[in-house]
Amino acid sequence: MNRTAGHVELLVVQDDPAEALLMREEFAEHRLINRVQIAYDVRRALAYLDGEPPFSQPAVPAVVLLDVNLPGRDGRAVLRHLRAKPETAAVPVILLTDSPEAERILRAENLPVQGYATKPLDFACLVSVVRSLEVLGFQVSRVS
Repeated sequence: MNRTAGHVELLVVQDDPAEALLMREEFAEHRLINRVQIAYDVRRALAYLDGEPPFSQPAVPAVVLLDVNLPGRDGRAVLRHLRAKPETAAVPVILLTDSPEAERILRAENLPVQGYATKPLDFACLVSVVRSLEVLGFQVSRVS
């Protein structure tokens, strides 16, 4: 698990820079001190996980927020990659959906994920998702 100054790291795989920026701003507003790595496509997400350039070492994030609808190869490729490697097989993955209808369709696929969150993701939603993951030993670090 990657740690920055003792804090867990989140990987956000989201192709929309505006939504990624909104997430970063929401996290900053609530003083989230976890490191947040954003990958805008599958290629960069896989490079991050495997330690390929521009990254210097393989990463094992504490949790992945994954948009399935990415350009080119979709987010399922990231999910398959995570689940195929022993070191990342148990990393919690939360799928980011555009609507409750999209969530319903994805749930029908029975993907190996720990939850779903509707975009745009707000901090209250993140906290709710993280609380559901606490049994997995993951907690959000916040500055008071």
